[in-house]
Amino acid sequence: MSLDQYFRSNKDITAALAGMYTSFQEEMTGPGTGSDAGGDKTEAYGGRYNYWGEGRSDNFDRGQYNNNTSTELSFNAITINNATADWGGLYRTIYRANTNIKYIPQVPQYDNLATATIVNNALAQSYAMRAECYFYLVRVWGDAVVWTTPYTDATQPPAKTRVPKAQIIDSVIIPDLTKAYSLIQKNQTPVVWNINEGAICAMMADVYMWRAGQPNGSQSDYQNAITWIQKLFTAKSPLGTAYTGTSATNLESQATWKNAFLTPAASPEGIWSINWDNTVNGCACLPMTTQLSNNPAQMDTALYFRWKKNNKVDTRFGKTIDTLATPTGSYLAHGDKTLKYFVTNYNAANILATGQTALNLNVYLVMYRLSDIYLTLAEAYAQTGDLVNALKYLNFIYVRARNPIPPATTVTPIPATQYTTTAAMENAILLERQYELFGEGKRWFDLVRTGNVKTVMDPIVSRRQRIFGTAQTGFQDLNKIYWPLSQNALNANRLLTQNAGY
Repeated sequence: MSLDQYFRSNKDITAALAGMYTSFQEEMTGPGTGSDAGGDKTEAYGGRYNYWGEGRSDNFDRGQYNNNTSTELSFNAITINNATADWGGLYRTIYRANTNIKYIPQVPQYDNLATATIVNNALAQSYAMRAECYFYLVRVWGDAVVWTTPYTDATQPPAKTRVPKAQIIDSVIIPDLTKAYSLIQKNQTPVVWNINEGAICAMMADVYMWRAGQPNGSQSDYQNAITWIQKLFTAKSPLGTAYTGTSATNLESQATWKNAFLTPAASPEGIWSINWDNTVNGCACLPMTTQLSNNPAQMDTALYFRWKKNNKVDTRFGKTIDTLATPTGSYLAHGDKTLKYFVTNYNAANILATGQTALNLNVYLVMYRLSDIYLTLAEAYAQTGDLVNALKYLNFIYVRARNPIPPATTVTPIPATQYTTTAAMENAILLERQYELFGEGKRWFDLVRTGNVKTVMDPIVSRRQRIFGTAQTGFQDLNKIYWPLSQNALNANRLLTQNAGY
């Protein structure tokens, strides 16, 4: 049936939203390890969440059992046939969001169960999802093609030229999120798997932080981020109470820190996470899992050993990555196994009952949580010159993560005298974000957003090249901050032009 004939009942709204979230879920987490509609084995380790957000950063390096995707990312040598260079999954999701936006408003004339609240909440989620997809597009590829209506007429030209990234932010992303916030039902206990009031505020703050670092950005973007975070604090968490955002007591405690990943629907930190049911979707095969081997990515050695030195103080290290010794003492036996999203603090040989592996577990990738928001707020305050509040929110995370150093019985907060300039404070916040948010798809975007790609990645890429035995060129071409357009995209749309440097 045609689309306008389909959207006739409240159940159709539910199904259309499910289809939109399924598309995004597959793009972020991967297609699982079941079979697709044609009966073919789907690609493992296919999720873009970690590859886009960390695969090119100093968080991830190619693993001992690397694949072509992780190898090219770690050496800043992405080709047009790299799986991560294909933006098709984002446009598939945009198409579904566009379809919802166009057709859901007609449902009430056929079904009186489709109330104004149901329709507005569905539209809010669709506008926000479209904005989130375009936000990934401008961060990964820069300029992109813009579709704000579904392509439903094959007689119309399907090819379009790219729109400048700044224009997409100003004319698509921010208006979409503004519209979504105006439509979403306020003061409701959210479903953490759905885009909700708090998630829209978090997305808007993220966009303004990104915009501030662009050529058309300004100090007012940081203030806008602060404003949207303050709106988020008035929204409700999955526990049914406002986030508040006034102290560390609003966060998970040190002892329950992993609940933000294991049970986000029951966590005071939960804002928006991606649902994944292993019994339906198969393996959530992250690039770094708790498998004994065959993980295509591992924690970069510099980060591993720098963070390990603080292991007894920083409680997150042992909860994030496998640190147990093996007879060989090999780093590669540990650094390719993330534990953050799994119910364990032990290595792959000891975590589960006989016959079970991490491939049999659900994984709930975090899009936004409260600790991320605290550190974002700290940075926004720092950039507006408010170092007092910047330090306050940095210390909420810093103190919560650490054990006291004897003979002290409590953790000593960072003193105000330690970071007395905006630059020093921002560096401290970015370091804390690297530790707190490892595995959450944030680090590469943090480096790009703050203009730190060359400073951080040039020596790291050179080191990787030296170990691999190739010329030590480092991260030379800043045009390559953006991914190339994939061969698939170029074949499908002859009006596209390739990004500079490729």
